[in-house]
Amino acid sequence: MEDILPGEVEKWQWIEKKARALFSVKRFREIRTPLLEPTELFNRAIGETTDIVHKEMYTFQDRGERFMTLRPEMTASVARSVIQHGLLKTAPSLALYYMGPMFRAERPQAGRKRQFHQIGAELVNVPEKDPEGMGGDALILCCLHDFLELLNIRYVKFRVNDLSRINGAQADKVRGQLRDYFEGHKAKLDPDSLYRLDKNVLRIFDSKIPETRALVEEVPWQDIAPLSDEFQQLCAGVKKTAGLDLEIDRRLVRGLDYYTGVVFEAASAALGAQDALAGGGRYDNLYADMGGGAVPCTGFSIGVERLLMVLEKNEPSISRQMREHSVYFVPLCQHAGSPELPVVEEAAGNLADRGFEVEVARPSLKLGDHLKRASKAGFRYVVIAGSSEIEKQQWQVKNMDQNTQDPVAFGSLLNYLVTQKGMKSV
Repeated sequence: MEDILPGEVEKWQWIEKKARALFSVKRFREIRTPLLEPTELFNRAIGETTDIVHKEMYTFQDRGERFMTLRPEMTASVARSVIQHGLLKTAPSLALYYMGPMFRAERPQAGRKRQFHQIGAELVNVPEKDPEGMGGDALILCCLHDFLELLNIRYVKFRVNDLSRINGAQADKVRGQLRDYFEGHKAKLDPDSLYRLDKNVLRIFDSKIPETRALVEEVPWQDIAPLSDEFQQLCAGVKKTAGLDLEIDRRLVRGLDYYTGVVFEAASAALGAQDALAGGGRYDNLYADMGGGAVPCTGFSIGVERLLMVLEKNEPSISRQMREHSVYFVPLCQHAGSPELPVVEEAAGNLADRGFEVEVARPSLKLGDHLKRASKAGFRYVVIAGSSEIEKQQWQVKNMDQNTQDPVAFGSLLNYLVTQKGMKSV
């Protein structure tokens, strides 16, 4: 579990700001749930045979001798909240998003910490197919794709699979056939997979052991669970409407038991062998299992630590993207009581509201020191306001990339910045 320090936290804020902007446009509303939930919630929702519940949850007894767990994921918490507060009684469907820390006691590695962070979205009571437009699965896939596009992330591969037969009405039959297949190769299974064979055969697909993964590759899917017509229509529809190519991967089952239809992952080569950047899928039985009735749902979550790893290697990198809209304000005055400072702070606040990355320097008359600080911190623009600028109602704006400086009227600063050559509108 790591601290996020000044200098790094700004990157997190930039991502969160982009996410909030996208979700606002897509008509999603934020939900925040407690970090702690009753353990039974996750045992029931995620599945007791999953690695998350079986090995990774932080669970303890509180002073009331209740078993409590630090949330390992958010979908179950969101479902609990929607049911508890009767949110579907006042709206036919919900589009919700969340941001925050999750906790899993797994072996730390690059992009995977014991306290990690997710940004996610859930469409609640939204069916797979919508006669008036794209169904929920297509909408959620396109939403994820649009967010990655907003961050200028390229070369993301979308892998998908169909669990409608595996976890649907034919689940017992399909799982029995899968169990028979792995029973026939029992001698090649690792100890964890042998345990999973009896408890939940689907969890064998989570194995990282090469011999077991080779067996998974050879599962005769066409005989056991061929792809549904609805799934194939989804793949074709997303390609037609959004130009999004989906790669079918029959090994993909995700590490949670509540999925009932399409499941998907967004993968980036920048992450190496463990390349999943985001994932999600359809879960139509979770609310009924929790006592909330039949509620069709779909959603996704993005690992923020992994997203940052991709963005650091991306072109343009996160630092470069942040620099494009970064402005360093210099109140060229002697102390905090000088009249220049409130004028600067108001202008900085207005730009921050418009999506710019801003910082206000400490009041000082030493312009050279200010410029050195701005250059070292990587700001693209320096906006200077001393007594002369206040009198003339005119900023001095220095472009650090081009080493140029222009006078700009107080009311024209925003327009000047967004119309600069090479500057993207925010």
